[in-house]
Amino acid sequence: MNDRIVAALEAATTIPWWDLTPVLGGTALVALLLIRFLASVVRAIRDLPEEKRDTTIQLLLTIGFLVVVGALVAEGIIGFARDEMGLGPVLSVAVFLGIDGVAGFFAHTAYRWAKVGGKALFPRAMVILIIGASAWFQWIHAADLALAAQVARAGMPLIAALLLETLLVSRRKTWKQAQTTTGTSVPRARWLWDPIGSAGITRRQQLWAVPDWEDALELHMIRLEAIQRLRREFGAFWAWKVPATVAVRLRKGFRVPEAAAMVDDIITEHQSQERWRQANDLTDLPEIPPARDPRVFETAVKAETEAILAYRQRLSERDLCTAYGVPTTNRRWAKQVKKEAASRAEEKRSSAPTDPVPA
Repeated sequence: MNDRIVAALEAATTIPWWDLTPVLGGTALVALLLIRFLASVVRAIRDLPEEKRDTTIQLLLTIGFLVVVGALVAEGIIGFARDEMGLGPVLSVAVFLGIDGVAGFFAHTAYRWAKVGGKALFPRAMVILIIGASAWFQWIHAADLALAAQVARAGMPLIAALLLETLLVSRRKTWKQAQTTTGTSVPRARWLWDPIGSAGITRRQQLWAVPDWEDALELHMIRLEAIQRLRREFGAFWAWKVPATVAVRLRKGFRVPEAAAMVDDIITEHQSQERWRQANDLTDLPEIPPARDPRVFETAVKAETEAILAYRQRLSERDLCTAYGVPTTNRRWAKQVKKEAASRAEEKRSSAPTDPVPA
């Protein structure tokens, strides 16, 4: 290898410099474009948020190392497919791309699951199996080399597997930390004073994803107040009488403030419907017979009282019943009218002032 490099340098020194100008210019242009591309990538990564920037850097470093390991494995697999399996150049490369593609598919699936907190046991097992087979293949393929070279070739895929596992564990921990509430928990003194209530507050804090225990307690009190008001208005079966959007949210504790804000409108609408129903019930009452109507009785008593006080001729019981539409057979009603009229006339006479007796 060193002899080839020395021969290439000696051949390059024999070429006139004006013939090397296009090559050097093209090389400089490619290097400049590469530098500008790397600078733009670094600038874009630097402008990212801190958490996303760390994630991107970690992912790029892992992918870079996996590319190096893939190139090292490709050398052995392509040579094995060409020399031992008797395949052509195209099929030799296709064998490597197929094996590497399967490993990349399982690695990408495991990474996607890890981002949402999944353990992805089967994809991880398949990746480890493929990488372990690659390490064994590298160990056998480098049997004619020195022990250090053989260990280095076989150890590179194992390091890649360890690096990938570290990346997956990091993604799962990041997701779990994002799902964990960072607020304040119930104080220890309250646990000692009311352990059952404190356990309920902690449970609601976790179920409702509320960071602070005081906010969870306030949300619980808002929910209880809304349920109590609806129970007073609609009774024990209030959940079947209010809209489902409110009943489900209050019973399950989901979006409680929005449901509590609709309670006032629901109660106001129900009260207005009750008033309207009661008004219709009063207008739809059947007609009361005159003998039972207190207004007819009061009118007859007033007329009889005025006749007694004015010393006019009073109606008989039969005529009294006929005058007010009461059946003539109901003489009891006429007797009650006359009795009440006589009582009122006597009260008015006794309360009237008497004229002084002349001397």
